[in-house]
Amino acid sequence: MAPKTTSKAKTAKKPRTARAAPPKRRSGDPLKVHEQRLYDLANAQFESAAYRRMFAAPWTKKGVQQFFMQHAQFNLNRRDCWGHVQGKSPLPVKKLVWEHEEEELGGVAARGGANHYELAVNQGAAFGLKPRDYYEAPTLDGSFVAFQAWLQVAMQSHWLEAFAASAALEYSNSETVIRGGCLSRRMGEKLRKELGIPMKKQYSNEEHVTADVAHGELLITIGRMYGDTQEARDLIMSGAVKSWTVDRVFRDFLASVLERNAR
Repeated sequence: MAPKTTSKAKTAKKPRTARAAPPKRRSGDPLKVHEQRLYDLANAQFESAAYRRMFAAPWTKKGVQQFFMQHAQFNLNRRDCWGHVQGKSPLPVKKLVWEHEEEELGGVAARGGANHYELAVNQGAAFGLKPRDYYEAPTLDGSFVAFQAWLQVAMQSHWLEAFAASAALEYSNSETVIRGGCLSRRMGEKLRKELGIPMKKQYSNEEHVTADVAHGELLITIGRMYGDTQEARDLIMSGAVKSWTVDRVFRDFLASVLERNAR
């Protein structure tokens, strides 16, 4: 029997502040084994053929423009997915999502106050894009398919699986999780090396290097709140695996966009 899908709050353990760094294995501790598996899978993303292809492609100005207009739409898809997750989750989890989305949608005053979509749009000035370019950019086929797949998981899955699917993308962009630098860090370095754009002008990448350390903890926190049975841990793992599978397809598509615009 699956965990209840009711939105009634169950009495939950107070969430521990979860450091998303590699957990130490403890024999006989299923939760620690679960966390280690998530850590290993998140790092494996960067060894996948899709990620290798994306970072091996030439990052020309034209290619980067197309790449980041699609990436901004990825940001909007995240907002849609988290909204569906929040709607079906128990009350304590609704609060976790609300706190996460408050920063995504409202920004952080100490870091300039722009929301994360605005940061993505503003970043475009560094490679010759105007806000209108983002607003009028079509959703390319590969992006559309990936976005629909993520929405399907968010809308049709058990709340715990749906939460994990969205949280997994934060986790695999955390500096405390990914060996050698998170996705935003690596994209930033690629832009610096190939187009000479310093990180301070990469407003979205710079913000996510900082913000996703805390955001990445959501995947671990939900396991420590609700992952006290194998069934619950399986739902969390399933959501993460599904999401990272879609992510590899999306990254492979973005690699093809870069390759088509290599000259």
